[in-house]
Amino acid sequence: MSRKQTIRKYHVRARKFLNRDPEYPAFIIGVVEDTTGIPDTDEDQSWTNGDVELELGDCYRRVSFDFQMYNKRARRNSLHKINQLAEVISQVRDAIELEVNSRDKRPRNKPKQKK
Repeated sequence: MSRKQTIRKYHVRARKFLNRDPEYPAFIIGVVEDTTGIPDTDEDQSWTNGDVELELGDCYRRVSFDFQMYNKRARRNSLHKINQLAEVISQVRDAIELEVNSRDKRPRNKPKQKK
């Protein structure tokens, strides 16, 4: 009995910690399977079900996003969803950068010394 074994390929397969200090477990996981090598004639049509995953976690909570790819409408919606997320994340990143620069320019508050 022979088994057909396929090696999965990925466009993205990443897991990163979000804090500089590794003791804080905030993370991001992103996975998008590359299904281009799976023939259209595949019996299981596994090319329609390739793994797509985006998961975020901070020290206490986790959220994962579902990106369905099984038909054209679902794929368009998934692309819209990730574009909306990317747009807002980019805007928040830019705003945080402005705040960091602004706050870094302020004088440091020194603790009051006791007399």
